[in-house]
Amino acid sequence: GGLMRIVAQRVREASVSVDDRVVAAIGQGLLALVGFGRDDGPDFHQSPAFAGMARKLLDLRIFPGQGDAAHKFHCSLQDFSGQVLLVPQFTLYADCRKGRRPSFTDAGAPAWAAAMFERFVRHVDEACHGSVSSGIFGAEMEVRLCNWGPVTIWLDSTRLFS
Repeated sequence: GGLMRIVAQRVREASVSVDDRVVAAIGQGLLALVGFGRDDGPDFHQSPAFAGMARKLLDLRIFPGQGDAAHKFHCSLQDFSGQVLLVPQFTLYADCRKGRRPSFTDAGAPAWAAAMFERFVRHVDEACHGSVSSGIFGAEMEVRLCNWGPVTIWLDSTRLFS
């Protein structure tokens, strides 16, 4: 099973297209691939880990500051006035132990995971000073990004909040 996972990438810019049409785009900030595990279940939004993952994402000090801190991990997304692009990503739950085709049985069921993703987008949007955009759950998406650094951070709710 497993709980919520996020892969956050610091970006110069990022966008999501569906059917060759851009549905979301940001400048400097975070592109976050967001997945819910089978064990999260439809009541996961009531768990401390749900709000905790949003807070962790927005509070990570992975942006440069001013002056002497310009080359350091000094500011959070909020301090930096960055933007957020959240993309639903069940493949974060790929189990590659058997054969060559990954299994996704550990991913949350689309029936409740779609609503959970929308809830998470709303939660991050309410907590974030900057603009928050999102990809489309269940759509075939093209995600383009310029990873700045590169900086890529793995957040696993089981490790952070259990």
